[in-house]
Amino acid sequence: MKKQWGTIVALILIVIVAFFAVLNVESVPVSFGFTEVTWPLIMIILGSLFIGALTTVLISTSTTYRNKKELKNGKKELENAENRKEEAIARIRAEYEDKLTQKDFIINEKTDKISSLERELVNRMTQSTGTSSNGPTDSVPKQ
Repeated sequence: MKKQWGTIVALILIVIVAFFAVLNVESVPVSFGFTEVTWPLIMIILGSLFIGALTTVLISTSTTYRNKKELKNGKKELENAENRKEEAIARIRAEYEDKLTQKDFIINEKTDKISSLERELVNRMTQSTGTSSNGPTDSVPKQ
């Protein structure tokens, strides 16, 4: 739809320029500072229109090029930042996994220690109940 409106506007501008061309056929002098020429008024209007359009295209092209370059640099910076973030996450994850492994090892050691102490306590309890039912117990526990 935008292209259709652009085409319609272009056609309207062409009709207006053609109308001015029919109305302005007289020759007028144009001074360039170092020389003076006589041209039809419509040629001067069309020349001015062409120079203005060319200037607009050049300015917009340079602006577009600069914007594309900035966009490309921005995308590159974003990609680098994403990579640094992923590397940092992987490093921190590895550190926490190491810490977790160490804590698991400590927990296993403590669990083993608790299990051995429970077995020792059960053995002492069974020995003390076994000796008390069989006879007098020593006041000094066995070690």
